[in-house]
Amino acid sequence: MTVARTDFSDRELLSWWQSAYDNNRLLRNTFFQSPTWNHGWHRCFVENDARRELLLLRIDDSHGIAAVAPLFLQQRRTAGFAVWRYVLFLADRLAQYTDLVTTRSDVAELWKVVRSWIAAELPDTWIQLHDILPESSAKTAGIHPDEILHGDPYLRLVLEGRDEDSFLQHCAPHMQREISRARRRFEAETDLTWEAVSSPTPALVESLISLNRARFGSASWFEAAQARDFFHSVCARAGSDVLFTVLRHRSAVIHVMCSYVHDSEMLYVLSGMNEDWKRLSPGSMNLDLSIRHALRSGYRGFDFLRGDEAYKREFNPAERRSEHWVLHTGTSARRYRLATGLRRAAGIVQGGGA
Repeated sequence: MTVARTDFSDRELLSWWQSAYDNNRLLRNTFFQSPTWNHGWHRCFVENDARRELLLLRIDDSHGIAAVAPLFLQQRRTAGFAVWRYVLFLADRLAQYTDLVTTRSDVAELWKVVRSWIAAELPDTWIQLHDILPESSAKTAGIHPDEILHGDPYLRLVLEGRDEDSFLQHCAPHMQREISRARRRFEAETDLTWEAVSSPTPALVESLISLNRARFGSASWFEAAQARDFFHSVCARAGSDVLFTVLRHRSAVIHVMCSYVHDSEMLYVLSGMNEDWKRLSPGSMNLDLSIRHALRSGYRGFDFLRGDEAYKREFNPAERRSEHWVLHTGTSARRYRLATGLRRAAGIVQGGGA
């Protein structure tokens, strides 16, 4: 196998990548492995950031393209020099299923050549992998990380073999009552309508952003213009892989959820709600209607992704726990210790100042 550094102008690579994604041939096969997601994140969060640099690695073997590693370099610079740098997957901590993009099963060999290339070409650079789950290629490759930190719970509803009634019966008693009440309210409020919208319009995307910002204020992920631009771009380019489930009172949107849909999985990402309609519990109403849509559509799962919110637990989902890994290459351990020590010292100073 050979490894070469490339970029998103590599037409052969993008053609292979898009085809493998469209035909569900990727080993790790979620929306977060799509070229749309990765290219969009690069454009909005890497391309114009002096602290970041694209590290898109193409791996070929005798049969052609074997994989792509969608990575970037995060750097700490002082007086024009890189003090340290480390490797992350594109959209680290935002994309919740980051991984190598490959159709091959020999992931151990893929990881071996990627790590060897980084060690040779980027000495003193470590690899930082977040959200490693049991199905992550780094886990199945048998890699032994130099450092492991506990990660987060990932909660997913298994929908196979269930219908709308058995799904409800599987919920905790409090959620059963909440959903039953939401269903009665939806039937009684004749001005309420619901629909699932693939390929949402820019106006609908903006409605979600506005409702989310109004509800969460400065804590909203959309507070940054960069994040708003990225979300608009992804929704415009991803087509039917983006699904909005929309609850309206007459023509006014009162609750909207965004999910990414690929390979019979529905990944629930975020939502927006008009607080003026809180009395109707529109969040519970829309969540129930969205899960029922997933059931009717034949999806295998409704994925809550990362997070341990109480309402998710009341659906009695399946749980996986993630880990965060550090992999050293060459002499990177020394710089990693330096970086870790300085960060801790900065935290002490900030804490004392507060």
